[in-house]
Amino acid sequence: MIEILSNESFLALLGANVVAAAGMYVVYASGQLNLGQAGFFAIGAYTTAVTNAQLGWPILASSVAGAALAAVVALPVAAVSSRLEGIYLAAGTLAIGEVIRVAIGNVDALGAVEGYSGMEPLGLGAVWLMAAAVVLLAAAAMATTFGLRIRATRADPDAAAAAGVRTSLVRTLAVTAGAAVVAVGGGLFARTLLFIAPADFGLNLSFQIALFTLLGGAASIAGAILGAAGITAMLELLRRIDAITWVPADLGFLASWRFVVLGALVILVMALRPEGLVSRSLALRATRPARRLRRRRATAGPGDPGEVPPLERGTNETPVLSVAGVAHRFGGVEALAGVGLELREGEVVALIGANGAGKSTLVDVLAGRHRLQTGSIRLRGESIGGLSADARTRAGLSRTFQSVRTFADLTVGESITLGRLAASAAGRPVPPVAALMALVELDADPDRLAGSLTLLDQRRLELARALASSPVVVLLDEPSAGITDVERNGFATLIGRLRERGLALLVIDHNLDFALGVADRAVALDFGHVIAQSEPDRLFDDQRVSEAYLGVEPVDA
Repeated sequence: MIEILSNESFLALLGANVVAAAGMYVVYASGQLNLGQAGFFAIGAYTTAVTNAQLGWPILASSVAGAALAAVVALPVAAVSSRLEGIYLAAGTLAIGEVIRVAIGNVDALGAVEGYSGMEPLGLGAVWLMAAAVVLLAAAAMATTFGLRIRATRADPDAAAAAGVRTSLVRTLAVTAGAAVVAVGGGLFARTLLFIAPADFGLNLSFQIALFTLLGGAASIAGAILGAAGITAMLELLRRIDAITWVPADLGFLASWRFVVLGALVILVMALRPEGLVSRSLALRATRPARRLRRRRATAGPGDPGEVPPLERGTNETPVLSVAGVAHRFGGVEALAGVGLELREGEVVALIGANGAGKSTLVDVLAGRHRLQTGSIRLRGESIGGLSADARTRAGLSRTFQSVRTFADLTVGESITLGRLAASAAGRPVPPVAALMALVELDADPDRLAGSLTLLDQRRLELARALASSPVVVLLDEPSAGITDVERNGFATLIGRLRERGLALLVIDHNLDFALGVADRAVALDFGHVIAQSEPDRLFDDQRVSEAYLGVEPVDA
């Protein structure tokens, strides 16, 4: 067995597969299961083969050419696939891989179905030098803020967009970059085997590359490499099982059943370790020193590093947020009908209404999660109704969600850093992570996984992420849901402190005591219509509000 795994051809193949696994990891880390990687592997293989055999190019130049061609082919595929999910994404990318393979098989200059040869052999040392360089480059890229945006997009696309991440662009770039990396692996494959044919790049290879990451673990590039090593070694051992002296001859049939054995192994690993061999917690423990070093470098904000920069105040003569005539329909259901409201700096407005009144729909429309169908939304006098959710965050409008969404697979520090990136991109002051945590009274290790926090701390973290973008308006959707009365009182105090800093806050909450207790003004919705706006303690004097909530005439307090 040792002789088989130490064979030079096997080790060279392993190097090519490790590179392919790194490329697949980049794609899967963005939340996309691209099953067409065999096609990009083939592009890299044939580009490297032709440029070497016909032009005499060395491996580095050939690899760059193959990566560039794969990226060009992948870009339109990536742009389309960034809008697909689930089975549609898997089927679409799988079809692309097959189209590439069939197209190559119909080009006579590439040997058609008979295959292509004539390449110079590449030494094992050169293979692994290239593989190590590509893997290190991919790992370094994923450790940057771009890598953080990729992982946030996979964890929760809507929350990522609310944190200012251009999710479609991130997914497009991830698929394009992943295809380029996979193509480098294909080039190494061609220079190792010295003969390639379209049959080498079929569906089996696509699934095999995908399994490298799924089996090893999508939490880190180390998991993908471990998966590539394990699967490549297992398939090679099964293929040459007759050469293993201590294996009974009766088991020789496993050579032709090796992919069945691989499938059974995958099912077993997924049942025992759904996160793969390298879990997120294990990857965090291994990379904690490096992340702490990066965080110390990244947390320095303008001015006092221990303070959240103050809000740049306006004249307060005009509303900081102005909403007029906003209507929204879901098919034949009218969720909002001509809603209008205003917020000024340092003001808290409570939006109340029974279930189905349209409160969360209004927040989703204001934040850009739902497209603005009718009406206008202005932030500091500028129209933002046509902007995407991430662009509205960068413009200065931030939000939290009804069901807390904190990127469970990211750390506390990483989650807050996403908001800080939006502030930096917009040219606004960038609040330090530690100061934001102190502002929302979040006492947690920045290296702790967000999903392991209590519900109260997750709500604090979500608010810290919203504040990290240095917004002028914050939309709080059900901030007190699921927390105790004591915790709710603490949250009310926190909202008061944010108001004193000049923030405009729109608070939606089913708990009327909480919502009206923190508000300067209250707006009541009923079946998508604004039925009243007044001071909180006078809201139920309105007959329409009293009937909508209580079904009775207003009573004297």
